[in-house]
Amino acid sequence: MDEYLIIDGYNVINSWEEFSELRRENMEHAREIFTAAVAEYAAFKGYRAIVVFDAQEMQGDGSVIQEHNIEVVFTDEGETADSWIERRIYELNRGPTRVFVVTSDYAEQINVLWAGAYRISSREFYNEYQDTKKEISKKLQYPKRALNRNELGERLRETVLEHFEKLRRR
Repeated sequence: MDEYLIIDGYNVINSWEEFSELRRENMEHAREIFTAAVAEYAAFKGYRAIVVFDAQEMQGDGSVIQEHNIEVVFTDEGETADSWIERRIYELNRGPTRVFVVTSDYAEQINVLWAGAYRISSREFYNEYQDTKKEISKKLQYPKRALNRNELGERLRETVLEHFEKLRRR
């Protein structure tokens, strides 16, 4: 079963403390860093991720691009991220999927639940993201004894190692 993670991009960026200064200086850079973080999280967790950004007073048609192996959506002029997300939930729920939506907008959370998706607040997502980063970091660490070598001692139980050590010392 496919699992989708749909994120109201500006809602989350505006709620995470890490982005407070960056979003004031350069919102485009904040979006890039955020989408890269979402891509890392989604890849590790196995989600198909979609990050949705409002047009925010921009004129013209929206766009959908693939970036960092996730879908990044910029809505059409006058269309909110909320309405785009709701429409997408209904489309995805036609098949065997589970949809998770990240937003702290209370009205949107209610609509998400009514549409048959799961809601995750921005704060909950932040905590889950931080926990996942720690998990990824642990998986990337090498064993201290082996120093990244493929040693037999790393695969043997301690009792067997002790027995070999006794034999060696005879």
